[in-house]
Amino acid sequence: MATWLVVSFSGAEHARADDGTLPAPPLVQGQPTLAPQPLPADIRGHGALPAAPKVLPWREGEPVLPGYHPETRVRKGLVISGSIVFGTVYLFTAIGGGDAVYRGSPGYAALFVPCAGPFITLATTRQDDLETMALVLDGLVQITGAALLIPGLLVPRSVLVRDDVSQPFVLPAPVALGPSSAGLGLVGRF
Repeated sequence: MATWLVVSFSGAEHARADDGTLPAPPLVQGQPTLAPQPLPADIRGHGALPAAPKVLPWREGEPVLPGYHPETRVRKGLVISGSIVFGTVYLFTAIGGGDAVYRGSPGYAALFVPCAGPFITLATTRQDDLETMALVLDGLVQITGAALLIPGLLVPRSVLVRDDVSQPFVLPAPVALGPSSAGLGLVGRF
């Protein structure tokens, strides 16, 4: 754990010595002098105190900044939103299709087919207007989710990653195993 002490003197940002440097703050009687202490190597090496952004946007052909290296990553925003939209709607559609098949309506088995299932069900079964609208909306939402998810997985983005961020590490850490016991665990970045 690193502890930092920040002291601010009112007006110190405007005070300059004759050579343009900031003068040393006046000492108060009995005040200890503080000198900057170097950080331990184990803290600096694992990004606990970042000096620069961990990830920067980057395009092929642009120069690579010192201390960074290029990586390709999936587009997390598209993957997460597409998975939630598609997965949630498809799950409820498949449960509804399974229930309909179990109750004796085999035409609803097409609901197990992702994206196209609701439209196949429209062609193979007889519905009222409300059920038709629900199946069309269901199919469109599944297609929207898939349209977000697929490019998120297949079209990666190029970024610059700080060299110390991508290095895996494992450190021991205390772990509470209950109200009156403790243990030792491992934490890290992989």
